[in-house]
Amino acid sequence: MRTRVRLQRDGQDLVARFTPNQADIIHRVLTLLGSSDAANTSLTVQTGTDRETVTGLAARFAGEHARSFDMPLTVVELHTVHSALTAAPLLCLEGPHRMFSEQKFHELTGSFREHCDALAFSLVQETAGM
Repeated sequence: MRTRVRLQRDGQDLVARFTPNQADIIHRVLTLLGSSDAANTSLTVQTGTDRETVTGLAARFAGEHARSFDMPLTVVELHTVHSALTAAPLLCLEGPHRMFSEQKFHELTGSFREHCDALAFSLVQETAGM
């Protein structure tokens, strides 16, 4: 899986180029967080925004993408994507010691945690020089 997301500045916004696989992972983690039973305050702490914004952003990533595509995003939206990628593993803690379950994560997201971590890292790296 390609984990690098390319970003370009477009005025105040950014334009991100996502592969179909990246879009699917992002859609799944945003949907997972947006549909969780977490209180709105908890979701805002995790993602920096409210449930309506998270689910709206998830809808923008939904669908079958045949090839890579560009998506304009505000810095706040990009932060929400980054936060979702890093917060999703917290929904996969199990047992009395709340240990991370890779199996549960894969079942819920269709991906591995390291792919989400790499995507999140890529977003930070791409913005470093902007």
